Amino acid sequence: MADQGADWTSPGGGPRRDADPPRYGERIPGWTSPAEQQPAPVVPQAYTPPPKPGLVPLHPLSFGQLLGGAFQVIRYNPRATVAPALIISFLQNLLVLGLTYGIGIATFDRVERATNDADRAAIALGGAATGGAAALAVIVASVIATALLQGILTRVVADGVLGRRPTAGEALRAAGRRFWPLVGYSLLLGVIQLVLVLVLAASVVGLVVAFSGVANDIGILYAVLIAIPIGLALLVVYGFFAVKFALAPSAIVLERKPVLASIRRSWTLTRRAFWRTFGLLALVTIMVSAAAQIVSLPFSILGSAIAGLLYPNSGGDVQSTLVTALVSSIPGVLVTVVVTGIGQIAQVGAIVLVYLDRRMRTEGLDLELRRFVEQGGDDPYERIG
Repeated sequence: MADQGADWTSPGGGPRRDADPPRYGERIPGWTSPAEQQPAPVVPQAYTPPPKPGLVPLHPLSFGQLLGGAFQVIRYNPRATVAPALIISFLQNLLVLGLTYGIGIATFDRVERATNDADRAAIALGGAATGGAAALAVIVASVIATALLQGILTRVVADGVLGRRPTAGEALRAAGRRFWPLVGYSLLLGVIQLVLVLVLAASVVGLVVAFSGVANDIGILYAVLIAIPIGLALLVVYGFFAVKFALAPSAIVLERKPVLASIRRSWTLTRRAFWRTFGLLALVTIMVSAAAQIVSLPFSILGSAIAGLLYPNSGGDVQSTLVTALVSSIPGVLVTVVVTGIGQIAQVGAIVLVYLDRRMRTEGLDLELRRFVEQGGDDPYERIG
């Protein structure tokens, strides 16, 4: 009877026990040499897309993602975007309408009541001076409103990328802390615009004077033909600086930089990305302007019809004409307020997303944003790679 402890036999046929050491050349059951071992098959891992906690994925963005994200912010956080934009746009338009038509109606009313030409001339001169002061007030108010709205929307878009939805009050407080640098940037941009306009005006006047010796019609024609390319050249100059400076408000709000440092920062970030930035901003501007024209046209016609019904005989004097124009413009202005407010949201959203995209591509900001989403910590936008 065979031994119950034997579990394998040697090549000679004799029984072997587990406790006995194997002989030279014998194969141990269940053991394979390294040469006979097959490597485990490598299973490719499925692609894991970058996280998208909020508005856009946390990786360098395509042109379509930039354009879509600029408009998506309206739906993502309407309370902190639409409400401030509509309020500021409404106050701006109300100020323009009130000062323009109010001063005009009051001035012409006083002119009509004047008893002599000297009084009429004095009243007209005073009205012109008041109108100039009102125009300056409108410009200052527009600069302040634009700076405040830009700060609010910049904070909302930047937080939206991280999946956060700040309230309008939180965004307003964040913008308030960077209010004066934003105002300084807006004033600087306004000064550049004013200088270019003055250069164009001086060029036109100089051309008219230079061709004054030519027959009137021919001289004016020559001046206009030469002034057109000068105006286009100045427009190109302004467009260049507007694009190179476009990311400065984002640096002011998110990196807490002063005005000049933010402009240098914007200049650096837009390097090798000028046409991409220009194309996005131009496309958003064209889309908003076209929408404003299309939407406001029927309401302007409606306003003219209402004014015609209310003031059918308004063409007799200037004051009645101004009142009619004011009434007819109200429906169109209300629609313009809505479209302009939404357009400002999209424009600022596009600028902020371009700013973040450039930092992702040049500084690896997307890694900081992912780390912040996963682990929290300090504000990732203030870290500069």
